[in-house]
Amino acid sequence: MVVLSGVPSFLGVATFFVAYWLIKRGAFEFPNEFVVAVSLLFFGLGVVGLSYGVLSASWEEEVEGSLLGREEFALNFGRMRSAWREAREAKKGRGWFFLDPQTN
Repeated sequence: MVVLSGVPSFLGVATFFVAYWLIKRGAFEFPNEFVVAVSLLFFGLGVVGLSYGVLSASWEEEVEGSLLGREEFALNFGRMRSAWREAREAKKGRGWFFLDPQTN
């Protein structure tokens, strides 16, 4: 999880320092929007890596997970999708955003 989320998050922060250093030395002149976009890209990769790390871990204490967690990811993502489906079905019968006075 450190590789998939920590490294991109570190690079997101380091983008500002590297851009400042390059601009200060006169090596390159970056537009502010470019620096922010690159930083946001790295932070986004960090969020994706963190999500994959959580979903690829074994959620059962007695079962040890694999190195990359592909099987665990498929199992856990399937569990999450079925929970979303159940919540959506339960929400359909409860009224509009739970504000129906007859169901409260």
